[in-house]
Amino acid sequence: MNSKKEPSERRYSSEEVADIIRLSMQSDNPDRSNSVDYEELVSIARDVGVDADQIDRAVHLLEEEQMTKEKEQLLWRRFNAHAMSFGAVNVFLFLLNILTNPGYFWFLYVIFGWGLFLLGHYLGLRYAPQFVELAMQHTRRFGSNTYQSLLDSEDQVLFTDSDSMNLTDTQGMISMGDEHLVIEYQTADSMVGLLKTGVKVMEIPFGEIAGARLEQKLWSTEFVLQGKSMRSLGKYSGAKRGSIRVKIARGSTNAANELIDQLNDKLA
Repeated sequence: MNSKKEPSERRYSSEEVADIIRLSMQSDNPDRSNSVDYEELVSIARDVGVDADQIDRAVHLLEEEQMTKEKEQLLWRRFNAHAMSFGAVNVFLFLLNILTNPGYFWFLYVIFGWGLFLLGHYLGLRYAPQFVELAMQHTRRFGSNTYQSLLDSEDQVLFTDSDSMNLTDTQGMISMGDEHLVIEYQTADSMVGLLKTGVKVMEIPFGEIAGARLEQKLWSTEFVLQGKSMRSLGKYSGAKRGSIRVKIARGSTNAANELIDQLNDKLA
C-alpha cells in the first residue's frame, strides 16, 4: 500500500522550505528577476512563523559568510599568482642556467628556497587562512602607519621600488646626514604582503657619490643616485652598475629637489 502523504498533510523542515522557495523562483518566468527585497523576505518569513529579528540575524550571518568566502577567494587568487610567478621565474632561471653554466645547477637553490616559502603559503591558506589574512592585514597596517608617519614630515623624501619581477615592494626615505646620505628602507612580499626584511639603513659617504638627479617620466618621477664605483651603492639590493633608481612618492618632489641641491653643494 502506498503510504505517501499528500502535500497538504506533510510537514517540511526549514532546509526543505528554503529549497522549495529557491526551486519555485527558478521555475518562474525567466524574464523576471529571481530575487526578493527585505520587505518581501520578512513577509515570507512571517508566513512560516519566523519573526523579523530572526531574519535580521540570518541576513547578518549570510553577509558574513559571503564576506568570508570573498576573502578566501582573494587569498587563493594571490596564491595562484604567486605559484604562476614561481613557475615562470624558475623556468627562466633553468634556461639561463643551462645556457650559461650547464655544469652547475645553481637554479636549484632558488627553487628550494622559494619553494619552501610557496609551500608555507599553501599550508597557511589550506589550514589557517585566518592567520594568513591577519598577517597581511598586520603588514599593510604597519606599512601604512610607517608611511603615513613619514608623510607627516615635509622634510622627508619618500620613495618606492620593486624588483624586476614585481615580487617584492620596497618603501623608504632618503635624508641628509652630516657626512652621509642616509637611505632607510623596508621590503615586503608583493604577493601576500608579508615583510621580508626589517628596516635597513644605508649611510653613503659624500665622497662615494658621483651625483644625483631627478628624471621626470610619463607617470612618475625617479630619483637617480650615481656612485663613484659599484661598491659605493652595492648594499642596496636594487643597485645596478653603481647607481640606484627609485620612484619618488607623490608630494615628495619638492623635498627631493631641495635634497639634490644640498647634495650637489656638498659634492662641489
